[in-house]
Amino acid sequence: MKEILVKAAEIIIGNGEMLEDASVHVRGNRIADVGPDVKSPNAEVMDFSDRVIMPGIIDTHIHVSHDGQNPDPRESSLFTDEYLAIRGAKLAGQMLQYGITTVADAAARSDVSFAVKQAVEKGIVRGPRVLACGRMITITGGRDRIYGPNEADGIDGVRRATREELGRGADFIKLAATGAISSSRTESFSAQFTLEELRAAAEETHNVGKMAHAHAYGDAGVQNTILSGVDVVVHGHPLSDESIDMMLENKTLLMPTLVTYYESQKHHDDGDLPDYMVRKERELFPLIESGIRNSVKKGVEIVLGSDTGMPYTPFGPSTLMELELLVKMGGMSEMDAIAAGTLNAARSLKIESDTGTIAPGKSADFLILGEDINPVDDITSLQKLGAIEAVFLRGKRVIAE
Repeated sequence: MKEILVKAAEIIIGNGEMLEDASVHVRGNRIADVGPDVKSPNAEVMDFSDRVIMPGIIDTHIHVSHDGQNPDPRESSLFTDEYLAIRGAKLAGQMLQYGITTVADAAARSDVSFAVKQAVEKGIVRGPRVLACGRMITITGGRDRIYGPNEADGIDGVRRATREELGRGADFIKLAATGAISSSRTESFSAQFTLEELRAAAEETHNVGKMAHAHAYGDAGVQNTILSGVDVVVHGHPLSDESIDMMLENKTLLMPTLVTYYESQKHHDDGDLPDYMVRKERELFPLIESGIRNSVKKGVEIVLGSDTGMPYTPFGPSTLMELELLVKMGGMSEMDAIAAGTLNAARSLKIESDTGTIAPGKSADFLILGEDINPVDDITSLQKLGAIEAVFLRGKRVIAE
């Protein structure tokens, strides 16, 4: 079994801690040890003793059915599932060079996300670890049909739909607690599933040891999500003090997906976005920053998810921009933002025992950063040319500058 010993000036663990003058010992695809006095006589030594090492970044919210460039998400309806899977695999693969070693597809049409996952796992394409929720579960008419949701109504119907997605191989469940900006026939703040329906989905998901995420806007939808036992509030805007306190009480995670609104609002006057998206984003965007700042200040656990695939969110750069916005808009420290994209992100998918931190027993997923690059000092440094010198995934060097 191949062993390597990677020496570093500093190692960002991913849980808020940092080690100086330390090494990572990798045996096969796992981290055997990490620390300042780690040695292994049988290991190949890689000397990066003037560089920083950090865990691979985890983006918990992408959409491989979309390309992140077209201003109208309905563009995907023009293509077959087969085409979307091929395109999605290529796009997801691009994320490795930006240091993203794990992604979660947060709703795709048909079997598209499962096809991308299988292609990566079988080595047909090179890409990050892929987790997939399959189809989003919505009420009947809760989303435009072009998105191919799994529509369900009533407690029994929601149980059936949840079991169906889990049976298809979903790694987590994605629910629509409210309407959406990207849906032409629903309003963002309109509650959809009832508390009881959401609770049924959460129960079924937890019965098999997986996590439930729910798209939600406004107090009604957000609070139904929290009270139902769903693990992650996705988006969540605008966040009231009452909703924030409820998240703290129930230990609900928050995935604010800031970059999708930040980038899209720059293009409102271009005339390319659908009118209904512009209207809803203009209503929402001015309300986002105060809520996310209050959440951070009060101690809500934040998870990185970029919503990559939506308009103006290219695969790779958008994840790094989300980290920047967690600091600039959310008021997080750089170290806490890194934790949002490593340990917290892993927890939101229940994979923290396998990845998310540089620790013994974990998958050897880590980044060698370029000269003078330290995201703890400046989170935007990850966006610089040459910021990521090497990417290791499961102990293999998959990207090398």
